[in-house]
Amino acid sequence: MANATIRVQFGSPDGQGASEGHLSAEVDARPQGLNGGKTSFSPGETVYILVYKSDNVSITETICSAGSLSAQGTATVTVTDELMFEETDNASLSVPARAGIDTSVWYGRSLGTLTLQSDKVTVKSAVKGVGVAKVTYEAQAQVYALASPAALNGETDFSILALIKGSAT
Repeated sequence: MANATIRVQFGSPDGQGASEGHLSAEVDARPQGLNGGKTSFSPGETVYILVYKSDNVSITETICSAGSLSAQGTATVTVTDELMFEETDNASLSVPARAGIDTSVWYGRSLGTLTLQSDKVTVKSAVKGVGVAKVTYEAQAQVYALASPAALNGETDFSILALIKGSAT
């Protein structure tokens, strides 16, 4: 079996002057997703990767250590996060939301209504405090296909590194 490994680099190439933004990637492990819920793959298979980015981030380059990496369009993904409020009135989603929060449930103490901020990652509660909220929202993912070779240097147990570079404006 082979593993799909993802390294995500964010920011300007020299690391200087990057604006804040979000860029992340993951193997599509959703049960009904493009990999059918699989997270372990055989040599020669194609692995689908979901890339999430904020509106101010542009993907500048994609590189992989073996095989090929190609853009496959976009997918709308339903995401569920647990937000932790630690004596504060804001928390962060794991990936940028498309629009707003679809559902929210407080576990224990409620800090009131949750509002998604303009960066589409920060969520603000009505009051400051300590609380945990489970939220569900839709995110837009860019889909990439990582096509692996059947063997690498005669090996059939290997990893491939996929690098997605982005720049924030």
